[in-house]
Amino acid sequence: MSHLEEISEEGIRLMSSSGSVAVLLPSTAFILRLTPPPARKLIGNGVIVALGSDFNPNAYCFAMPMIMHFACVTMKLSMPEALTAATLNSAHSIGRGKTHGAIAKGRNADFVILSANSWEHIIYRIAAHDDVIRHVIKNGNVVEV
Repeated sequence: MSHLEEISEEGIRLMSSSGSVAVLLPSTAFILRLTPPPARKLIGNGVIVALGSDFNPNAYCFAMPMIMHFACVTMKLSMPEALTAATLNSAHSIGRGKTHGAIAKGRNADFVILSANSWEHIIYRIAAHDDVIRHVIKNGNVVEV
């Protein structure tokens, strides 16, 4: 489920008990000046949280590092929570949680190589992902330099 800016307590309870994934759209809430979804409450109630860009004319942002930044700032996710939400949990939300979203033996080799001394710089450096991401690897092949 996405667009959870106005989810109720009952909705959170039902999502938690059903195992549904809450796909939060930080750029949409930011750009449209909506109250952000209650990410902390969702996580606190055991709901799996993923991040999406909602890329469309209303929320023209396809840079996941920026989405992760917005999630940390406006929804109070920690950086490790934002990374997990943008990778493993997002893969899980589309039924690929066992093959994508993490760097592990037997999974698709989709990842980035950074030109920073720690992964957190992908979030720290606001809108500077072009300077932080050195290579994009898709299915084990360099696709972006």
